Amino acid sequence: MFKMIRAFFSWCEREEYLKENIAKKVEVPKVPKKILSGFTVKEVQSMIEAFSYKTYIEARNKAIISMLADCGLRAMELWGLLLVNVKESSVLVNGKGNKERIVFISPALKRILIKYERARKQYFKDKDTSGHYFLSYVGKDISHVALDNIVKEAGKRARIKNKRCSPHTFRHFFSVQCIRNGNDIYTLSKLLGHSEISTTQAYFSSLEDIELIEKATPTSPLMYLASKKCMKRQLKM
Repeated sequence: MFKMIRAFFSWCEREEYLKENIAKKVEVPKVPKKILSGFTVKEVQSMIEAFSYKTYIEARNKAIISMLADCGLRAMELWGLLLVNVKESSVLVNGKGNKERIVFISPALKRILIKYERARKQYFKDKDTSGHYFLSYVGKDISHVALDNIVKEAGKRARIKNKRCSPHTFRHFFSVQCIRNGNDIYTLSKLLGHSEISTTQAYFSSLEDIELIEKATPTSPLMYLASKKCMKRQLKM
């Protein structure tokens, strides 16, 4: 908002409505750092299990949530995914700026995708469909809004509250899990399709905050004093 105000006064100065940009000497307010509240492993598992294989739509939604969690795709990359680009153990993704990259399919995800593909084949038997991998109930490619609604429905079924249920939150989950599992920033950057390492560093900052909180309790001075006091009591006994 402040940048817009300063730009407005700059325009007024150029157009000679003002002799001087009165916003030049005003310091830019510092925006407080917000800690991203991502999904936990348990929450993601609950969202995947919230859908069954009983119907095509259920199987499709389970596959969508699973792929978001296991591949870290952008929303546009998922709803734009073509059937011919989903291979046995990898997916060819068309990312930002038409940049292609390979994303690998884990055995766990493959099992879910096989069941989805069977449901898809049976549901659209003898029907014309688009060439997209994930289809609407009429055989057309799903929209960005439809994808967003699927994720929201998963969150609702899993009773997830006070967290933003969106495709991007799954991308954040994927990134944090990759870091925790030992991937370096360069590997993660390639997996996410980032053109700049600085973009990927945001996920490292998020992990740093989480790890600090987890490490804070055992190193707390009061916790140390409490444990030391407890040890003295046990020795007296």
